[in-house]
Amino acid sequence: MSSPEPPALRAVVSRRTFKKSRRGCRTCKARKVKCDEKHPLCGNCARRFNGLKCCDFDPFIETSQEGSRTNSSRRQEPTLYPLRPALSSPASSVAGSSEESRVLELRLMYHYTTTTCEQMPGGQSTQKQLIWSIDIPQLAFSSDLVLSAMLGISALHLSALTPEDPKLAYSARHYFDQAVSKHRMALSHIEEHNAESLLATAILICHHTWLASHSTALDEPYSLPLQAYYMARGIKVLFEQMWPSIRNSCYLWFANVQPIPEEIVRSPHSDPFLMSVEQDLAELSRTFDAPDTSLDRRETYEKAATEIISISTSIKNGAPQHWIQSRIATMAIRLPSLFLELIEQKDPRALALLARNVSLLKVTEYIWWLHGGEETQQVAERAITGISKMMPPKWAWTMQWPLQILNDY
Repeated sequence: MSSPEPPALRAVVSRRTFKKSRRGCRTCKARKVKCDEKHPLCGNCARRFNGLKCCDFDPFIETSQEGSRTNSSRRQEPTLYPLRPALSSPASSVAGSSEESRVLELRLMYHYTTTTCEQMPGGQSTQKQLIWSIDIPQLAFSSDLVLSAMLGISALHLSALTPEDPKLAYSARHYFDQAVSKHRMALSHIEEHNAESLLATAILICHHTWLASHSTALDEPYSLPLQAYYMARGIKVLFEQMWPSIRNSCYLWFANVQPIPEEIVRSPHSDPFLMSVEQDLAELSRTFDAPDTSLDRRETYEKAATEIISISTSIKNGAPQHWIQSRIATMAIRLPSLFLELIEQKDPRALALLARNVSLLKVTEYIWWLHGGEETQQVAERAITGISKMMPPKWAWTMQWPLQILNDY
């Protein structure tokens, strides 16, 4: 009788119902995704690289040895693969068995590819939507990093849609913790072959952090979304470190905000909303000249106020919604680094400016990655009420305008 199989390993005989592609382009081979082998440009590369005319295909010569290689491969010893452990979770309700975990993963994968991908940045754009709906899942099939992050963001979205199911909120945190842990380890071994996986995971973690920091699903007190802001800033550093390995990456748009025509940011005449924005900021700006305010602080406050007016003007002038959403989301990291330091110190003026930035979400079109869900992830409501509670009593007046916007829209 043969010896028993080691408990951590299982023999798996590779069986394919299709003939393995040997003629795919080099880019698809490097990314370990299936190539449709269309010449001169395959479908994957057409989506990922704007303006590309042809792929880098290997020369291929059919030989009589092809069949013998295929037959001999069937006689090779089975490859041993380590069994993946059953999912652990912060609560026993998340996964009671490996079978339940597998069903949950399938459910989350399906939800991501059919629904969540359309609620991510640029999801209304055909090209960017394909990145979320096709490229990210393809990366997930070959990268546990991306898989954990993708399942986590899917669970977070599904939790927003079905807040009565607390299991999903815990599942979101479980997969998020997995992704963060794996990402930290992978960052110490950055190579060309895993560059896109690291970037995609970082982007998903950043969005997860933003939404989770405004979530009430786990009944936790509000805390400022500093981790999300620092994560977003770190992604730009990651882009710089990985260049030129990712110079043609489809994720470059994440780090670049497209310029907007001057006429979009030109102030319209006699708009009631803009007049209220300018009057409110004029009143707040009078505190910038206080004797205890340093020059660099005053300049940072003024830049934030100018940015808020610019975004508000763009909203009223009909700027593209995806551009407005991006400007609101990234304002804190486009300002001098001192702004985030002041936020971390809970500086009243910086908090008041941040609240005004977030309040602009109420006058933009809804998109889940930025606004959150209807009940448990209301970003604007959670942030503004949370900041109001942090504000010292003598600065409480600075929250009147954001709270008014919250009530009016």
